[in-house]
Amino acid sequence: MKDRPIAIAPGLEIRPGEIWSLTGPDGRAVGAWCAALARDEELEDSTSLLSFAQQEENSMKTGWPQARYYADDGESVREFLSYNRVWDVNPFEVGARRPETRAAFRARMERIVRLLDLRRFYDSPVIALSNGETRRLLFARALAKGPRLLILDDPAAGLDAVRRAKLKDAVAALAKRGVAIVFAYRHADEAPECSSRWLTLSRGGRLSPSRPPSVKTPKSGDSASRPAKRRDALPSSSRAPAVVEIRDLNLAFGKRVLFRDFSWTVRRGERWVLRGENGSGKTTLMALVTGDSPLAYASDISVFGQRREVGMDLGRVRRRMGLVSPEMQAYLGKGAEELVADALSRRPELLILDEPFLNMDVRTARRASRRISAYLRGNPRATAILICHRSDEAPRLFNHAMDLGEAAQKV
Repeated sequence: MKDRPIAIAPGLEIRPGEIWSLTGPDGRAVGAWCAALARDEELEDSTSLLSFAQQEENSMKTGWPQARYYADDGESVREFLSYNRVWDVNPFEVGARRPETRAAFRARMERIVRLLDLRRFYDSPVIALSNGETRRLLFARALAKGPRLLILDDPAAGLDAVRRAKLKDAVAALAKRGVAIVFAYRHADEAPECSSRWLTLSRGGRLSPSRPPSVKTPKSGDSASRPAKRRDALPSSSRAPAVVEIRDLNLAFGKRVLFRDFSWTVRRGERWVLRGENGSGKTTLMALVTGDSPLAYASDISVFGQRREVGMDLGRVRRRMGLVSPEMQAYLGKGAEELVADALSRRPELLILDEPFLNMDVRTARRASRRISAYLRGNPRATAILICHRSDEAPRLFNHAMDLGEAAQKV
C-alpha cells in the first residue's frame, strides 16, 4: 500500500519519494486546486495539506489578533503537537482503539521537531508565535500523522531567507523517507531544485508539464544577496517632524531577548523597509507603534508626537493609520489585496504594511505594489513602514531600511 503511486489527476500518478512542483498565473486557482486534492475521498487519510487556510482556522480559535500580546499562557506548541491533540483522543475514553502507539508517535514527532527546528519555542504559547513560526508549527502538524502525500500550498510564504532555504532541505529529507510531495510555489526561487516533475496550472484549471523555472542568482554585492542594514538615504528628512519615536526599548519574553536599548525615529515622509529573521520582533515592534500591545504603555514611545499613556484616545491616533498584516488576513478572512485597498482608502498619514504581499501570486503582488507606490508618490508627506522578507518586493519609493538581525538588538 505505501509503495503504490497516488493518483492526483487523470493520467497523473505521483510515486513515493517524488516532489512535484506546481505553479500558475493565478495563485488563488492553485490554492483551490491544492485544497480540492486534499479533500479527495479516494485518498482517505493518507494526505495532509499545509496552506494559509490552517492559519485562518487557528486564528478563529485563538481569537482577535491582538490577543497574542495579552496571553501569558494558553495552549503551548508542545500541547498542540501532542498525541491526544493530533489524533483527537479523549483521555477518559477507556478501551478506545488507538490509531498508533504513543511510542511510534513520539519517535516521529522527535524527528519532525528536529527537522523544522521547533525546539526553541516548543513550550511557548501558540498564540504568541510570529507569522513565520506559526507556519513552521502548522507544517509540523501536517506531518504529525505520517501522511503518504503531503500537499504544500505556498509553504515559503512568510519565511525569511534562511528559513526558505531550510524548507527546501526539509522537503528533500521528507522525500528521501518516501513521502510524496506536491509543492505549490509562487516565486521561482522558492521551488525545490530537486523536484522530479514540474507542472503549470492554467486559469482554467488545466495541468500541463513545464520546465524548471530560471532563477536569477544575485551578484556579489547585490542588495538582494545581503541583509539590509540601517541607513538614512535622505538627510534632508531629518528636519521633518517625528511620526514614530521609540527610545531605549528593552523587551524580553522569558529568556528570549527581542530588544536591548533600542531607539528608532521615523520622520514624516520617510518610507522604511523593516527586515529580520522570523521571530526577531518585527510584528511586535509594529504592535507597540499601533498600541495593540499593552507593553506600549510601559515604554517610551510616541506616535504623531503623542506619548503612549493610559487614558489616551487610541482610536483618534489609529484613524490616522492604515494597517495590513497576516493576522488581519487570517482573522478577518480578507485577501491581502483587499486589505491593501482598504488601508489606502483611509488616506493614512502612517501606512504600516506587515507582509502585505503574503498569499499573492507574483502578478497580483506587482499590482498591489504599484498601487502602494502611486499612493506614496501622490502623498509625499505620508510615512510608511513595510515589513517583508524578499528584497524584490519593496517598492522603489522606500528609501530607508533596517534589519533587526538576531534576537537581542542595540541600535
